[in-house]
Amino acid sequence: MSSDSNITLSVVIVSYNVRQYVLEAIASVYQYVSLPTQIIVADNYSKDGTVEAIKTQFPEVTIIENKDNVGFSAANNQCFERCTGKYIVMLNPDALFIDTSFQKMLDYLANTKESDSVLIGPKLINTDNSTQVSCWKFPSPVQHLLELFFLNTLIDTTMYQHRELEKETPVDFLSGACVLMKRSTLLKLKGLDVNLFWMDDVDLGKRNMLIGGKNIYFPLTTVKHHIGQSSKKNQTIVISNQIISKLKFYKKHHQLFYFYSSVPLFFLQILSRIPLFFVLGIIRPVYFSKAKAYVYTLSKFFSYLVSGNQNPM
Repeated sequence: MSSDSNITLSVVIVSYNVRQYVLEAIASVYQYVSLPTQIIVADNYSKDGTVEAIKTQFPEVTIIENKDNVGFSAANNQCFERCTGKYIVMLNPDALFIDTSFQKMLDYLANTKESDSVLIGPKLINTDNSTQVSCWKFPSPVQHLLELFFLNTLIDTTMYQHRELEKETPVDFLSGACVLMKRSTLLKLKGLDVNLFWMDDVDLGKRNMLIGGKNIYFPLTTVKHHIGQSSKKNQTIVISNQIISKLKFYKKHHQLFYFYSSVPLFFLQILSRIPLFFVLGIIRPVYFSKAKAYVYTLSKFFSYLVSGNQNPM
């Protein structure tokens, strides 16, 4: 990463067939951030005219035009290589600033020690302005057991109590929809792990804590997040990665008890979902896509266990 003393903030956005959302995200940066800012967009071979629209409406934005969908993590890492700001924010293409409160998050980070490794994320709100969950505790086999029996909607072991999140609070990890960090922190963490698609933000938080850093939830800044606009178009990739990347995460961080205890739980979860969603598909055809996604996940699950393949899906 090169350095440019004229740039304070580098904004990194990865896009994939979400033209209107990414245009709104870029516009929100220019509207609500007054610091010297560069915006870098890595486009993963969108077919909806995203690149052309950005070039037309925001010619000053740096665009990386990938000739294939290289994935979220790899595309972010491409952007990181071109960042010149003292501070770097990862911003999802379906997230946007809605006021000037982002400055408060920057001020908080500026007031920490230069050597401190801090990841800081805002309060996220949904399209309807309701609060969106944006920080969690690390996953565990208990969580997977609850998910197997659909009990996670009643008892969620990854959630923080509301009272814990009324002010800036250290948490296990933050939503990757909007994460701010110092350039020095990014250099220590060396970007995102491309082998942990869908768990890259969890892994980033874990690695930051392992080097003595903190992950801070900061509710004084609010960002709107139209959640899942890219991922909802491909449930096959989403579901398979949600499961298999958790196993990769446990193995990477030497949590072998978690790894081996989660394998049978995930197997039962996949196996039970296939007939369930096929039956539900008779009532609502939309469930057929989920059933097919779990069939695909089952094959990938066994492939990973047999080969230990670390490549992303």
